[in-house]
Amino acid sequence: MKNEAGVMFIVKDGLILAVSRKNDKTKYGLPGGKCSGKVETPKEAAIRETFEETGIIVKSCIQIYKRTESNKIIDGLPFQAYCFYATEWEGNPTKKEDGEVKWITADELTSSNQAFPEYNINAVYIFKRLYPEIALK
Repeated sequence: MKNEAGVMFIVKDGLILAVSRKNDKTKYGLPGGKCSGKVETPKEAAIRETFEETGIIVKSCIQIYKRTESNKIIDGLPFQAYCFYATEWEGNPTKKEDGEVKWITADELTSSNQAFPEYNINAVYIFKRLYPEIALK
C-alpha cells in the first residue's frame, strides 16, 4: 500500500462538505482516505472515497494542498496527504458508510475539536487564497 491519501474539498453555498469519523460522530473532516493498492493515485482515492462516504460524484478536481506527515514513516517513506478541490461534481450528499455527512462552515471545520484540525486549517487557508471569489461561511 502506498503512503498516500487524498481528501476532497467540496463547497456549496459557502459551506464545506464534511464527514464525521466513524468512531466519533462529533468530529468532522473532509471526505477522503488512503490510496488502495499500488495503482491508485491520491486523486483517484479522493474521488473514490468521496463517493463511498457521501454519494457525491466528483467530475473534475484540482490539487490545492499537500502535506507531508514526516512523523508517520511507513517502509522508510513519510506519509503524504493531498487535498483536492472539486471544481465539478454532482449529486446530493447522503450517508453511505458509518460516518455522518453534512455541510458545515469553515469555522466549524477548522475548530480544534474536529478531526485533523491543523490539516483543515491549512486547507481552508489555501483554498481562500486560491479562490478569493468563492466566499466561505
